[in-house]
Amino acid sequence: MTNKEKAYKYIQQVFLENQKNEVDEGVDTQQVADYLKIKRPNASAILNKLVKEDLLSKTNTRPVRYHLSDKVTHDVFDDLIGSKGSLADAVKQAKAAVLFPGGILPIQIIAEPGSGTTYFSKLIIKYAKDKKVIPKDAHYYEVNCIVEKENPRLNEILFGNSEHNSILERYKNSVIMINHYERLDATQIYQLNHIIYSSPELNHNLVLFSTLPTNSDRIKTSISISLPEYNKRPVEEKLEAIEYLFKTQAGTSKKSIVVSSEIILALVNHQFKNGYKELEKNITLACAKAYLRAIDDHTSQEIISEDDFSNNFIFSRTLDIDASLESSELLKDRKNFIFSSNQSDRLNTMIKHYDKKLYHNLDKQYQDLAQQGLKSDFIRNSVYHRIEYLFNKYGFPGLNQIRRKQEKDNQTLGKIVPADLISLTHSFLVKASELLDQNFNQEIFYGLCLHLNSILIIKNKNNATLSPRTIAELKQKYPQQLQLTRQFTHELSEKYQYHFTENEILTILTFLVELHDTKTEKPVILFALHGNGAAHCLSEVVNTLNHNHNTYSYDLSLDKDIDQAYQELKKLIIKINQGAGVIVIYDMGSFKELLNRIIDETTINIRMINVPITLIGLETARRSLADTNIDDIYHNVITNINSYFSDQVNNKPNMLIALCHTGEGGAVQLRDYINEYSKLGWLVKAMSVSDRKALADNIMRLRKFYNIKALIGTYNPNLFGIPFISIVKVFQSPHEDLDKVLSFMPVNTATTIYNQIYEYYQDSLKFVHVNLLKETMPDVMENLAIQYNLNRDRQLGIFTHIVGILENGLGGQKRQNISVPDKVRDNLASDFNYIAHCLKPVEEKFNFVFNESDIYTIIAIIKQL
Repeated sequence: MTNKEKAYKYIQQVFLENQKNEVDEGVDTQQVADYLKIKRPNASAILNKLVKEDLLSKTNTRPVRYHLSDKVTHDVFDDLIGSKGSLADAVKQAKAAVLFPGGILPIQIIAEPGSGTTYFSKLIIKYAKDKKVIPKDAHYYEVNCIVEKENPRLNEILFGNSEHNSILERYKNSVIMINHYERLDATQIYQLNHIIYSSPELNHNLVLFSTLPTNSDRIKTSISISLPEYNKRPVEEKLEAIEYLFKTQAGTSKKSIVVSSEIILALVNHQFKNGYKELEKNITLACAKAYLRAIDDHTSQEIISEDDFSNNFIFSRTLDIDASLESSELLKDRKNFIFSSNQSDRLNTMIKHYDKKLYHNLDKQYQDLAQQGLKSDFIRNSVYHRIEYLFNKYGFPGLNQIRRKQEKDNQTLGKIVPADLISLTHSFLVKASELLDQNFNQEIFYGLCLHLNSILIIKNKNNATLSPRTIAELKQKYPQQLQLTRQFTHELSEKYQYHFTENEILTILTFLVELHDTKTEKPVILFALHGNGAAHCLSEVVNTLNHNHNTYSYDLSLDKDIDQAYQELKKLIIKINQGAGVIVIYDMGSFKELLNRIIDETTINIRMINVPITLIGLETARRSLADTNIDDIYHNVITNINSYFSDQVNNKPNMLIALCHTGEGGAVQLRDYINEYSKLGWLVKAMSVSDRKALADNIMRLRKFYNIKALIGTYNPNLFGIPFISIVKVFQSPHEDLDKVLSFMPVNTATTIYNQIYEYYQDSLKFVHVNLLKETMPDVMENLAIQYNLNRDRQLGIFTHIVGILENGLGGQKRQNISVPDKVRDNLASDFNYIAHCLKPVEEKFNFVFNESDIYTIIAIIKQL
């Protein structure tokens, strides 16, 4: 590309960026000179040539400013690589469909994966908005048929529940995208074609379909646009795409990137299986590797080497003579390409945001590992492999997958919060994200939706007030965020006829800023055991396996004076505490007394975990002297261990704590949602998270009377090691699976893992009817899995064991008769009762009674007795 072409393209990019703000500032000579890295007179000569060619116009001001000429039409497609080449016909067809006199025509995009379908669709949408064919704030609705294929509601999503209520008809002045329609069946395709034929205007919607070339034209649209495969595009366009990607990385990493012509040539001629997406992945990961080296070497340049690419990347591809000549002509004998970090290309805002986040995360992870004293080679490999994992899992930036998942999650949230309030809140956070250059996760979104729903819809008055000190701090530190919040609450006030108090406005502001504890100190771990060296050996093993040094040890010899031990232990805890407290894993009760004294004297946060390994050893040794049967010794010790732990925990009722900023808005709705759909029978308490110390004190008090099973909210307050469940996890799962979420169980259907067993049983069982098993056993297994936290292997083992009992019993074989000792029976009384209750439906269906021996064997499998 010549300097004249680069200058013109740069001015087009400036024009398109200015269009967003509805201005046209143009450029001056110095801007172009800086961009091209040439002298000012040379830039002036180039600009005047473009004026003579009627491509630019210039002002009579000083300095002279250059604008795109009114004689030439400019639009979003000008910046598209290949818009005047391999994509010229595609662009013409897209414009013709959008500007069709009778209304927008439905558009079908046919392309292989990685050919740019998503990006091209976005340009069509932007073009339609710029031409005022659809509103600038037109809503976007997408159905991804790959994702939704197994959704039983797919027909309802596509065609609604009544006539003229299909996705193509129920909206107006919107964008509707049906992706990968090749996954639809013939009936669904027929229905879509019928709607298109019978409703030609489709409510002034912009309707887009996408599919693969092997499936083209099953949907009958007037406009079918075929995008060329990336690998088949001209060499010049490939080179332009590669340069664009390296420029993007240089701009966001703030480091110049040096790439040899051999690597550029290899990228131009490599056959990428997944097209442009795979090219982007290779360049991004190569730049990430080079960036980590640059950090390590303290250099301002990233030098890309062949080693930065995967092993299967081919650098020595043999080219045909035409391709070789064309590539050589484009490279012009250059040894290296240098992409500067200060180039002012107008990058796509979203790509720039995510790439900046990538390099910020690289920096942060590198520094975190460096502070731990790890070697640079180990750091580079660890950080790079983490980035590669994320790229492979989500793509980068992976916006489509994220957006589709969020839309699906919002359907569940919509059961509680009205759709218009969800939409307004989403728009507010998107606007705040762009203006503040800050990312707001789904937890913030859900929490804010529930909070506003509490105020505006439920009319729940918030009695919690922020302290004068907090109010002053918020107003002083976050003026821009406060202004955005005031604009948002003003919009809500007009829509819902509600007057927000100053306290309510500032409470909403807290969702945009982090008020919770952000200190970086982390707790440390201390093994405190009786004996000589046991604690030391354990801490060494943990530190070695964890590649960390946050675990310490204290060995208490049996002949040491208790006061001396107290002074030593206190001194050690004061020394190792980094400000966030110490988690002590100890073996016997004497340590508990010492640790409580240290807490009272030093006020250091200490949390104690009792692992009575020494007591278990003593008990096992004592029984081994008194009994000769190894199984009796084993079962008695296991029973005593279970009793030991159950005495500490199981006598208390279970409780969940729902958290929000006030304790009255989102937390109350969360509590009500759990109470409505959960069958666990656990108490749910709504609490405020705004005052961390008060929250900690309240939870400490509650723990005396309840087993706190989990905290649920928008972020994890990290208190007392209590497990945390994100509010997103609660609402993104069907309410039928809520108890699995609350119990930290995998969310899947109860029957899927048994299908193969049912098929096997159809032929092998003589006395048990498989259909009756299908009616009764899924609920039985679901209840047992939730109650006892069973993994899949144990679930299958119990399932086949119960079926075996049924088959033998109904077949008249002799039943087991195990004599269960009274003490064991008493310790397991609650288990006997629960399992007997679970098996009642099976007994009724099969006219069969499970005896005590049967139930005991099931308990033995569950508890591995």
